[in-house]
Amino acid sequence: MSKNLEAKKVVVTEIEEKIEKAESIVIVEYKALTVEAITALRAKCRAAGVDYCVLKNTLVKRAMENKGIKIDDAILEGPNAFVFSNNDPVSAPKLIKEFIAACEKDKKTSPLTIKAGIMDGAVQSVEEVKALADILPREQLIAKIMGCLNSQATALAYVIKAIVDKQNEAAAE
Repeated sequence: MSKNLEAKKVVVTEIEEKIEKAESIVIVEYKALTVEAITALRAKCRAAGVDYCVLKNTLVKRAMENKGIKIDDAILEGPNAFVFSNNDPVSAPKLIKEFIAACEKDKKTSPLTIKAGIMDGAVQSVEEVKALADILPREQLIAKIMGCLNSQATALAYVIKAIVDKQNEAAAE
C-alpha cells in the first residue's frame, strides 16, 4: 500500500471517531470567509466545546458510509466545514445560527450557509438544524421546569395557609 492511502485511512478513522463522539454535526458551506471571521468563529467554537473542521468531502463521505450514515452527494459538494457538537446536540447548530445572524447583520450576506445536519445517525434538513438551534440550552430548560414545579408548590402552600387561616378565624369567633 502507498503511504498516501495509509494516511487517508488514518484520517478516515479519525473522522469516524469524531462522528461517533458527536451529539450532532452541522455541515456548512463557507465562501469568502475572512481570516478575522474564521478566527472569531473558531474561538467561539472552542469556548462552547464545539469542534470546527475543514475536511475533505470524499474522506468524510467514506467515514459516514463506514458509520452507516447515508448522505446525499450534493451535500458534500463544494467547500464544506463540519461542526461537531460534543457536549449537547444544540451547541453547534445554535453557534452557527448565531454566527450567520451576526454576519448578516453586519454585511447583509453570510459567508456560511447551513447545508445539512446529522444527529443520531440521521441526516437532517436545514429547517431541522435551524429548529434545533432554537431550542433553549439544557440549563435554561431545567430552570423553566423547576420554576413551573416551584410555582405549583407555592400555590398549594398559599391554598393550605388560607384554609388554616380561615379555620383559625372561625375558631376565634
